[in-house]
Amino acid sequence: MSGESESIKARVVEFLRVHGLLTRGSGHAAAAHLLVAASGGRDSTVLAHLMARIGAEWNTRVTLGTVHHGLRDEAEEEVRFVERLGATLGAGVLVRRVDVLAEMRRAGGTIQTAARRVRYAALEEMRIEAGASVILTAHHADDQAETLLAHFLRGAGPDGLTGIRAVHGHVARPLLGIDAADIAAYATTRQLEWIEDASNATDAYRRNAIRHRISPAIADVYGPGWVRTLGDTARLNASLSDFLRQVARARAREAIVVDGDDVLVRRISLNDSSEFEKLMVCRLALRMLLDITPGFGASFDLAALIGSSVGTTLQLRDGVTARNEADGLRLSPAPVPRDAVHLHLGESVRWGAWTFTSEDLGAQRPAFDNDSGTELVDLESIGVHWRLREWTHEDRFEPLGAGREKGVGPFLTAAGLPRIRRGRIPVLEGPSGIIWVCGVRLAHAAALRPRSRHIGRLRFFINEHTES
Repeated sequence: MSGESESIKARVVEFLRVHGLLTRGSGHAAAAHLLVAASGGRDSTVLAHLMARIGAEWNTRVTLGTVHHGLRDEAEEEVRFVERLGATLGAGVLVRRVDVLAEMRRAGGTIQTAARRVRYAALEEMRIEAGASVILTAHHADDQAETLLAHFLRGAGPDGLTGIRAVHGHVARPLLGIDAADIAAYATTRQLEWIEDASNATDAYRRNAIRHRISPAIADVYGPGWVRTLGDTARLNASLSDFLRQVARARAREAIVVDGDDVLVRRISLNDSSEFEKLMVCRLALRMLLDITPGFGASFDLAALIGSSVGTTLQLRDGVTARNEADGLRLSPAPVPRDAVHLHLGESVRWGAWTFTSEDLGAQRPAFDNDSGTELVDLESIGVHWRLREWTHEDRFEPLGAGREKGVGPFLTAAGLPRIRRGRIPVLEGPSGIIWVCGVRLAHAAALRPRSRHIGRLRFFINEHTES
């Protein structure tokens, strides 16, 4: 037994303890339940092995969760490997099958981004099914370094240069501070078996190209320590990003004023601001009008508009109009339709700066999407003819998971949405009442049941405009 092997175990225990994920149980009751994302590869196999040892010592229950992406012939073998691994380690195993290509057709992007979306959605389903508190993934220090390089080269802002967060939501990454070489040494010392993913050998994916070409070149110049250096940089950037966000929000409280449906960025409050503060304030102002975090391109445009002549107007993405007035910048959202729109299954309609789509999936039951703008529904319960309309103060519905009926207005207020956003969210209504407060919460009556036979997918998303 090597000292380095035990060192890795001790570091993982320390990570879990520091983040409150590991406490000793008493008697026969397990103190915690952790879901390990297992692919059959070396890194996740090492993590599963470590967690089985740690779980036995700390009376912590461990379940392995594996996702069948349906992209490679080896996928079935990998699932069987994880099932055997679970049996060997005394851990439960959950399996989810997802359709990555269908996700690409639905939401676009690369095959890797689509796979990532459905993978994390499937892992979250398994976490809930298992009753686990957190999902553990096997991302390590080399992954962090490669991520930081990729984000830097694509022109990411401060948030993007934080790299992979050690803990984010229900996902934790206890190997993030450990080098790939140390993980490989642990696997060799313990004589572990794993499955090599053939796709890791190709440079067709950008991440692999960085790993095979750029990383070795950097190591030749700076030595192997560059990986941990970038890991420290990512942690520093994460702290800096959190600090800058607090500073910007403090400045925004002085500079941003809600004026009806518009947002006004007061010029006098930004006179002594740094360029970065102006950028962040403009970005937060845009965020108040949209349900997504805008890119920095629009923020640079708005910061430049502050110094232009009064009366200058700029048309931004997503239907937002910016006008330089005497008091500052006035940001106006795209107008909201006042008339209800009648539609039926399969139609796509515009709603202001948004688009609503629906599709018939038949009996197909895809993986749930963790995007609040997408919902799967039971079409037998809600019908196929609907209305998209503004909500009123008389509207009531039973939100999924709430257990009782609520007014739409109070529900949106309790959800923490800004007043401007609350007034611009439509509801989808069917013959039996409200089906969906779009992009926020599905009605209980519309949700899928275990025996649902006719499934539909609803989407409500921001339109992709070009800069003008």
